[in-house]
Parts: sequence; structure tokens; C-alpha cells
Amino acid sequence: MLLQKQVYPPLLTVLCDMNKHRKHIAKRHITKGLIFIVRLTLVVLWVPVAADKLWDLKGFHSVLLRQPIPDWWADILFWLLPLLELLAAVLIAWRNNRQRNHQGMWLSGVLMLGFTLFILFGVLGWYEKRPCGCGSVISGLSWEDHLWFNVVFFLLSILGIWFTRARTGRRHSYRKAVRLFFAKRAVGIRRFYRLVMLRLRFPRKFALFRRRA
Repeated sequence: MLLQKQVYPPLLTVLCDMNKHRKHIAKRHITKGLIFIVRLTLVVLWVPVAADKLWDLKGFHSVLLRQPIPDWWADILFWLLPLLELLAAVLIAWRNNRQRNHQGMWLSGVLMLGFTLFILFGVLGWYEKRPCGCGSVISGLSWEDHLWFNVVFFLLSILGIWFTRARTGRRHSYRKAVRLFFAKRAVGIRRFYRLVMLRLRFPRKFALFRRRA
């Protein structure tokens, strides 16, 4: 009985730690899946929008000239906006580089914030006219629908910024500690298992107090 008390508690502790580690790995896989969905959604948004503007720069320039902004803004934005949108898509789609993805999420968030505020001012009636030069699929949306559309993708960008943020030193130290712990306990688990099996198979031979013949 004394031997069992000495063997089973450490073994149960190791099993509990392994269960916690499995939960941590499952949570990390879920986070990776969410990051992939957010990245894919934003890339699907920015690539067609940027391609539509680059395909017809003159038309996009004329649309900007009809917006309630200064003409010199239009002369800059007609080529700067599609390049920034394309850059955001490239950074977000960058494989195996969390820092580039994070930068792309920030750029996407800034762009969506600007577009959302522009549409919001139109919905509030701050412009004399409400011209909209939206292209691609969202060309048929009303200003109110366009506002909600922008809000959703702005929130997705914020979510992407949160998921792709830099990992703190505490997480790195935690993972190193977990790896070191299981590396040391791996040998111990085998020893515990062998000892328990021998104790169950040969109870008299491994008894703590043997009977005298």
C-alpha cells in the first residue's frame, strides 16, 4: 500500500499535466483556424477591390473627382489607394510570417476605418451629395448597407490584429517550461509504469515487508 501511494500520485500528476497540455494545443489549433479564416476573408475582399481600381485608373480618378474631397486628394488617392489595398492583401496572405500578417491587418484596419468614416459622414448627411464610387460586388449596395459592410470588415481587421499580435515573453517561457517538464517526465513515466506493472504482477517479490519463510 505504501508503494502504491508513492507511485500513483506522481503518475496522476503527470497525466493531469498532459491533459492540460492537450487542451492548450487544441486551443492553439482553434486560434490558427480563426486566423486563417480572417486572413482568407480579407484577402478575398482586398484583391478584387484593388484589381478593379488598377484595371481602370482613369475611371477611378474621375470617380474620386466627384467625391466631396479636394481635387489634389483625388490626384494622389487614385493610385495610392489601390496600391495600399494590394499591399494589405499581400501582407495578410504572407505565409508563415506572423509579423507580416500583423502589419497587413493593421493596414487593413486603417483602410477600413477611413472608408467607414467616409461612408458614415455621408449617412449622417454631412455631404451635399452622396456619390459612391464603389466597385466590384458592393457597387449595388446602399450607403447604409455599405456602412454595415465596412463595419463588419473593420471588426474582422481588429480581430486579425488581436490574433496576430506578438507573443509575450511569458508565453515563450511557459512553452519552454512545458517542454522541459515533459522532457524530464518522459523517462519518469516509463519507470513508474514498469514499477507499477511489476508490483501488480509480482506482489510478493516487490512487497515492502516480506514474510519470513
